[in-house]
Amino acid sequence: MWKIAGTLGTVGLLTLLVFVRASEDARLRELVERAIKAHGGPDVLAKYKAGASKEKGKIHLPGQAIDFTGETSYQLPDRIRSDAHFKAGGQEFTVIQVIDGKKGWFKVGDKTEEMNKEMLDEAREQINVAKITHLIYLQDKDYKLSPLGEAKVGGRPAIGVRVERKGYRDVNLFFDKDKGLLLKMETRSKDLMQGGQEYTSTTLYDDYKKVEGMMVPYKVTIERDGKPYVDAEVTEAKIAEKIDDNVFEKP
Repeated sequence: MWKIAGTLGTVGLLTLLVFVRASEDARLRELVERAIKAHGGPDVLAKYKAGASKEKGKIHLPGQAIDFTGETSYQLPDRIRSDAHFKAGGQEFTVIQVIDGKKGWFKVGDKTEEMNKEMLDEAREQINVAKITHLIYLQDKDYKLSPLGEAKVGGRPAIGVRVERKGYRDVNLFFDKDKGLLLKMETRSKDLMQGGQEYTSTTLYDDYKKVEGMMVPYKVTIERDGKPYVDAEVTEAKIAEKIDDNVFEKP
């Protein structure tokens, strides 16, 4: 009798846990749907998976902050190009990075090289972050959501969600509790220039403006382990259904 009661009790507990988890997942999915709506709605985000922007700002290196201007182009699900132009010590130089699916290149000055496996693995993580922060991909069941609770981002109340996808690093998202806009993204990254040293990469989004019906952040701040790394202001932003293939060719 006790064994039967114990078995029934275990089944009841497991049923309750499944119900709680299903209810929690439903709440998180509702939060994501609200964020998608705040950023322009499912139709807009599904239609416009490409874009280009121009930026200016500073990159913070040990002992100095260097001015830069840049252009970024993307075509989801797997293409990104960034051109960064720097001025330092009276000299100017350009760094270009292109990711085109399973291929990638980087160019410093006039020298172009193919990305090695380690670089491509890191680029693959960048692509995953780009898809996650576009939000519409979170409707795919390949992305598992779990709660992070409430927090403050820039003094604003926010709700956190951890995003997991098999084969990729976890990504934490924090949404404005009132408006639903994405305020912060947090994940682990590697500095390949420092022997693959890992750090926490945090990106803060602010000054949202509507472009073709989509909300786009015009101020982006990147931190490494809580320290300033990039302060960028978007000076021009465009979204599109598709970008010319030649943008993502070998530079």
